[in-house]
Amino acid sequence: MYRQFLSCSSLALILSLTMSLIIVTGGKAESPTPVEANHLLPLEQIISQIRKKYGEVIIQNVRMTEEDKRKVRVIDFTDSINRNQRAVVDARSGKIIEVAQLQSPMLLEKIIAKVKCKHSVVAILKTRTDMQNGQLVQIVDFIDKKHKRWSTTLDAYTGMIIDEYNYTMKPQGKLVSLNQVLTKARDTHKSMVILKTRLARWKKQPVREIYYLDESRYKKRLVVNASTGDIIEDRLYPSPL
Repeated sequence: MYRQFLSCSSLALILSLTMSLIIVTGGKAESPTPVEANHLLPLEQIISQIRKKYGEVIIQNVRMTEEDKRKVRVIDFTDSINRNQRAVVDARSGKIIEVAQLQSPMLLEKIIAKVKCKHSVVAILKTRTDMQNGQLVQIVDFIDKKHKRWSTTLDAYTGMIIDEYNYTMKPQGKLVSLNQVLTKARDTHKSMVILKTRLARWKKQPVREIYYLDESRYKKRLVVNASTGDIIEDRLYPSPL
């Protein structure tokens, strides 16, 4: 009987210790661990993936950011033939979203196309190139179908949307799209480099002003009727932009 009592006591002690261990272990399992961090692909794996595609690359810079509510890694690197490139990679799946060479910014028409992929753009108000946090960006102001004015900041090389905000404004009359104006302008100036554009008023009519460098690298201003697309003037613009 004494042995039976010991056996029961030992069993109770073991059960008590086991329950305590389960509780402690459970407490540790429920400790706050960032869920996102667990799902992010290791940086080494992403770099290895880039090296498989582009050879023995030299990584220059890596940063984590967000694009359209998803985490991405922006990786600047020099490839095996000495070209500087920028890759935008989904931080969770490792999928390469965009790769662009850093020799020259993306054409403005392609930047606008990136904006139109996300928004129902009615009219482009103005565009400009700027520097933010040491990075070259393109800023596009436009109106959507709901008569909201947007200001969208994009990476000048990849077209990745970095930031944007909106506010309501009064609707305007029908305008010729900026893409049509730029296409017509490039028919005359094949190698023009767009510096900035804006929607303005001239003699009580809406106009588009396009500031650019021509084939001889002279600064010029092209003024176009925003309603008809007719060129009003196209001449040298000596004033600082």
